[in-house]
Amino acid sequence: MKRKLVDNMTSEGTTLPVALKAAELASSSYYYKPKRTRKVRALDNELTAAIYEVRQGRNAVYGYRKITRTLNARGMAVNAKKVLGHLRILGLTQPKKVKGIGWTRLDVIKPEGQNIYWEADFSYVRTGEKNAYLCAIIDGWNRDIVGDVFSDRCRAIEAAETLEKAVISRFGGRVPEGHQLTFRLDRGSQFRAKLFRETARILNVKLEDAGIQCPEEKPYIEAFFSNYKTEEIYRNEYRSFKESKEAWESYRDWYRSDRIHQNLDYMTPIQYAQRVQKFKVLVA
Repeated sequence: MKRKLVDNMTSEGTTLPVALKAAELASSSYYYKPKRTRKVRALDNELTAAIYEVRQGRNAVYGYRKITRTLNARGMAVNAKKVLGHLRILGLTQPKKVKGIGWTRLDVIKPEGQNIYWEADFSYVRTGEKNAYLCAIIDGWNRDIVGDVFSDRCRAIEAAETLEKAVISRFGGRVPEGHQLTFRLDRGSQFRAKLFRETARILNVKLEDAGIQCPEEKPYIEAFFSNYKTEEIYRNEYRSFKESKEAWESYRDWYRSDRIHQNLDYMTPIQYAQRVQKFKVLVA
């Protein structure tokens, strides 16, 4: 309708830009020409029969290239493009790769208080003797490390021990009834193990599983390990497991008490928690 109005106006001497503006029609819409629908070609009965003859038994997995080569070898002059067209119409093309479960992306949680939202992960540390493994739990509110285990193993036992240490350090034991603590983890075997899940149930900790290969869903622990590697591991060469463990303990103490964070208004995790607590006391 608008196109016809523009045509009438231009036939009467109105310039096209003025006519388009008056009709409130975009120039791209005026010049648009619908694509012609491609007609479905009729099937070649001889080729169709030959394709079904080739796709017998295990040869049913053949794609259009192999079917074309087989037909050519049998003396049938046909090109791959025509074979592919027939396979599409007949619905005989190979199935597409199944990419797996489409995980629902979890939102990044920005907790408004302490001990509301935790994250955890494992990371390995190279030493002169053997690899060491660190399991750490971080509080997303003030980026404090609330539990850790540095070991030469990375099993569910170490994961459960880390969780126990964290809960004891923050709650003195089991998480109280009515307190909502969300603990987000990846889908590693340590965190999926029955031992770890049972430990979380006993300690009254609600677990939340992140998606597969979704580090952005655990931003606080991922950022922590990135900083730990940059600020400590990559700067040193440990000659033994004992040396790497002592270095971790020294870094942990520095990280909690002295390392300032831009997202914490350039305060340390401990300073940030103390300032907020002091502010609550003054307000009360």
